[in-house]
Amino acid sequence: MSTVYVQFSDSTKTKVVAVFGCPQDATAFPNQGAIDATDARYQAFVNPASTLTGAQAAQNAVIDSTYASAVQQSVTFKTAAGVTETFQADADSQTILMQATQGYQIAGATPSGFYWKSADNTQVAFTLADLQGLYTAILAQGWTAFQKRTTLKTQISAATTVAAVQAVNW
Repeated sequence: MSTVYVQFSDSTKTKVVAVFGCPQDATAFPNQGAIDATDARYQAFVNPASTLTGAQAAQNAVIDSTYASAVQQSVTFKTAAGVTETFQADADSQTILMQATQGYQIAGATPSGFYWKSADNTQVAFTLADLQGLYTAILAQGWTAFQKRTTLKTQISAATTVAAVQAVNW
């Protein structure tokens, strides 16, 4: 048995909020107690993922991180001229594409000889319709990822055990 000195959130002693190497001044640190290191209250403090709420928070963070990556994956797009290439869709590429699409919509067309670079730096001839189509493809990828993220987070929220939460993966 290994004893740990803890401070509880209140007099109910249901939640550990601090851990000490030895007993502390009770006026400075109220609601203290000495509990075994295997006590579930201590384990929930040192490893919040071992609790349902902690596991849900941790798994939601994993899903959010994976979503952030998914919406920035390169996309394959076929131009009006029939050229199929893969194009970058990271945040900077999306911003540049959005600006180009909006700008050339105002102008009414892309200039003669206009091209967009594919992920391997191939210069691909692009029309305004191609800019719009590529942007639509990237938006569709993001929408699909968002729907998946929403579904997975709903499953995490509905899970009733840590194991069930941890079983929800992208």
